Amino acid sequence: MAVQALYALQNGFIGFERSGLFYGERSSERVQIPVACYLVRASDATILFDTGFAPRAVPGLLRNDPLASFTDADLLVHRLDSVGIEPGTVDMVVISHLHFDHAGGASLFPKSELVVQQDEYAYAHYPASFFASFYYRKNFDLPGYRWRLIEGDLELVPGVTVLRSDGHTPGHQSLLVELPESGPIILAGDCCYWQEHIELERVPGVVWDPTRALHAIKRLKTVARLVNGRIFPSHDPAFWQTVKQPPDCYR
Repeated sequence: MAVQALYALQNGFIGFERSGLFYGERSSERVQIPVACYLVRASDATILFDTGFAPRAVPGLLRNDPLASFTDADLLVHRLDSVGIEPGTVDMVVISHLHFDHAGGASLFPKSELVVQQDEYAYAHYPASFFASFYYRKNFDLPGYRWRLIEGDLELVPGVTVLRSDGHTPGHQSLLVELPESGPIILAGDCCYWQEHIELERVPGVVWDPTRALHAIKRLKTVARLVNGRIFPSHDPAFWQTVKQPPDCYR
């Protein structure tokens, strides 16, 4: 099998309202949530899933969000260095969607192929007013960068497959990573914020289309069942405590 290892890379913590986490939730309580990226080592490619925050965004988050927490080690370039990777050696960067906490580090990869759904790329440039604050154009308006705009599912290399999972945004995508020892893992992105979204099929509170978002959760659960795999949610603080951290990894 082509996939050799999967590393979880922490990119700090921020505060977020429960009303933004769960569709229909009315509580304004703020909770601390992790922001994560994942690195896939394959025999013929190095693939990054999501890029977290832009380094320039961190000072503002620390200043304005009492639940924000970042160390110097949390910067993506340093997390990559901790597993022996330089940005210039990353072959592909799969971005689940172009919200600021997932696409912020895209500029670090001028030599990589940036893989995003075509619908997401188009919408991010001209989002509806209710979604505009989640897209920061400087994160993805990168002249000269190698964007690969895809439509739907796509096997990138043997054992690594993009799964279309829109609803949270118009062109959201997840990533299926088939590991030889740990088995298949689906990196859900914001299709599923917390484990609760998976188990109870709860739609995220920040959502472009709740019906499609629910369909996407059900789809990932179906794929996971068919391949006997697991789904990793994106922002679950309790789940994050159980995730293997570098130098440990999933193999």
